Amino acid sequence: MTSRTGPRPVSDIAAMTWRDLMRSVRQPELITFGASAGVFTMLLFYYVFGGVIAAGAGVDYAQYLVPGMLLVTVLIGSSVTGEGLAADLNDRVVERFRAAPMSRLAVLAGRTIADGLRNLPAVVLVAAVGHLLGFRFASPLGAFGSVALAVALGYAISWVNALVATLVRDPQVVPLVRVFWLFPLMFAGSVFTAVEQMPGWLQAFARNQPVSVTADAIRALSEGTDAGDLVLRTIAWAVAMTVAFAILSIQVFERMRTREVS
Repeated sequence: MTSRTGPRPVSDIAAMTWRDLMRSVRQPELITFGASAGVFTMLLFYYVFGGVIAAGAGVDYAQYLVPGMLLVTVLIGSSVTGEGLAADLNDRVVERFRAAPMSRLAVLAGRTIADGLRNLPAVVLVAAVGHLLGFRFASPLGAFGSVALAVALGYAISWVNALVATLVRDPQVVPLVRVFWLFPLMFAGSVFTAVEQMPGWLQAFARNQPVSVTADAIRALSEGTDAGDLVLRTIAWAVAMTVAFAILSIQVFERMRTREVS
């Protein structure tokens, strides 16, 4: 592949990001689904399970649930990365981009960045509906920090989805694989209920896995309490996951190209 110097990789990524954003404009159901899925899940837990969970944990469930749902909404939205990229690979759309003299990072990074930006309207909608349920941010800075942390971890999860897509390359199989790694992170954690309500053997994992750490950090920022350590741990998780899975995704992506050329 032709070596690159200067700003061209940045412009290539920007071009691919713009392409995927424009495709979203032509497929508004992508944004609509992400927003409605987050709202639907939040209302389901609030009205069906909220009374039981709130009684057991002794908390205002709207104030507890909504911060976690900001994160869940982003995680649901990040699933588009895997399915969309797998569809492009399966339809051989990506081959045209790989044949062009562009940065090897552009196809994957452009996709993940576009999906991250697409998550923002869904997060705002979930926060607005949560406000109707009684949820309140303690401050504008807390609201900004909460959204930023949710989007940061969601972006890292997009790279996990990108790796799965480059390995599987089948848009029908990608959602099945996602069940085995994303659902435990979402449900075996502090998003919907306090970790203390879980079996003792599960609590160590539930308390320290990235989704729980991020949900707790968002909750602390939302309530205006001390979130310093949680914020740092969330940033560490987001950066580590982004770097690790971006490198793995690019390696698999390049290996596919080499195999096809040979």
